This record gives sequence, C-alpha cells and structure tokens, in this order.
Amino acid sequence: MLVPVSAHALKIAMVLWRGETAAEQGFRDELKKLGFKTVIVVFDANQDRTKLATMLRTQLAPHLASYDYVYSFGTTATLMSKSFLSGRKPLIFNVVSDPIGAGIVSVVKEENKMVAGVSNMVFLPLQISNARKFLPKGSKMLLPVNPRERNTQLIGEQLKAVAADYQWTLETWRINPDKALLKTELARLQQVAKESVVFIPADSYLISVAPELMQALNDARIATICSIEAFIPYHCSVGTVGDYRAQGILAARIILMHQKGKVLQDIPVQYDLNPRLIVGDTQVP
Repeated sequence: MLVPVSAHALKIAMVLWRGETAAEQGFRDELKKLGFKTVIVVFDANQDRTKLATMLRTQLAPHLASYDYVYSFGTTATLMSKSFLSGRKPLIFNVVSDPIGAGIVSVVKEENKMVAGVSNMVFLPLQISNARKFLPKGSKMLLPVNPRERNTQLIGEQLKAVAADYQWTLETWRINPDKALLKTELARLQQVAKESVVFIPADSYLISVAPELMQALNDARIATICSIEAFIPYHCSVGTVGDYRAQGILAARIILMHQKGKVLQDIPVQYDLNPRLIVGDTQVP
C-alpha cells in the first residue's frame, strides 16, 4: 500500500564516485519540491574502487534493510552498486553515458525490475554536427581512451561511424590514468594531437584532471569537443551538453513515478531533452 507522497519519509543511500555535483543538488531539491521527506546518507568513493567496495560491504550492507533506494552517480559506482545490491533494493542511477552498453540496464525490460535511471549522453550525431559548424575543417579526430573505463571504449565504437559521416577520421589515444604521470601524459598528448580536434569523452579520470587537461590542449591551440558539462568551465572549443542539475531532477522524478505505483522496468532511461550548445564560453541559442 502506497503512502501519500507528502507523508512518506524516504531513506536513500547516495553512492558517489567523485563527490557531490549539481546532479545531486538537483536531486535533493526536486525531492523536496515534490513533497518527500528524505534522509540521505552519502557514500563517497573519491574515485577509489577499493574504498567504494569496502564502504558498500562494511557501512551500507549492515543497514541495507533500512533504505528505500540506492542512488548512484556515474558508471563505475553504478556497476559496483548494482553488483552489490543483487536486486535487494531499487537502484536509481544518474549520469551514466551508456547504461545499456555498460550492462546496467537490459533491452529486455523484464530484467530491469530493480533499476532505472538517467543518462548524460547527448545524441552523438547532434554533438558532431554542431561541432563541425564551428571547428576548422580538418580531417582528424582524436579520442583519449582510459583503459580502465569501459564507457570510453563504448563511446569510441559509436563515435567512429558518426565522425566519418562528418568527414573526420577517428583515431584513439591511450592515456595512462595515473595522476603521478599526468604532466608527461599531457605533453605527449600535445604532440600527438597536433592538427587534430580532440573529442573529450565522459570519463571519470579525465573529469578529475579536467583543469590540467583542458589547459594543456588550449595552450597548444588544439580544438576540443567536450561531451559533458564537467569540462565546459575549462574553455572547450565547442560542446553540446546535458545539464547535471536537470539530470538530478529527472532522477528524483523516477522516484516519484515509482512511489505512485509505476514499476521500474516500465520507466525508460531518462535524458535531458534540451542540451545546451556552448561555443567557447558562450551558450548559443
């Protein structure tokens, strides 16, 4: 029996990969706006898989029965949360680029009884079409690939054909995701990426080094296409991006739908339907 939304107190485990973002603030604000009373307990991995696994096992597991939902941010945290939960609690994911490709949701909706969420992916042809309008007419595109991040590899597979449609030949470049080697890696990138446009994917490691990464590319006057909002403050050449806060709002509305009786398997992956086109530091109408 469903409790009226305004009276229902929800306890939510918030599993984060790299600290709170505008997505979590949007999630919190929208739940409050919708009339929910919430107790949110944060588990922040700080980009450390071992730390996250330990927190899930030693801090969340003993009290899991008391939670109504688990909210997770990003592909890595979501995959680990899904594996840990094994269907015991509803999982609401957010800011996952390719939830189907990553194995978080299935095309067979009956397999999604305990999971639903929001993707931060903007339709790739739209991203590349917009970029082509504003970038030099070169023919080479470079994609930095983090070997530890499955998302980047999935994006590369999709991007190759889309880039070709807009007369860009895609090449991949492996980056060592070790911050101790960052300066050397960025110097190497500056050399390899000459005469190319660099597509910056939704990759947790690249996001964590966004200021240094974008500074290196801008210093070398290398054009960039930024695929998500996290890179925009660091002066991308062009980006067509969803809004983190809007994605948090969508995640909260999934909980509303579920509380009103809609089963999670009937809630499709949600997307920000109004991505922003940013050229330089200016939003284009």
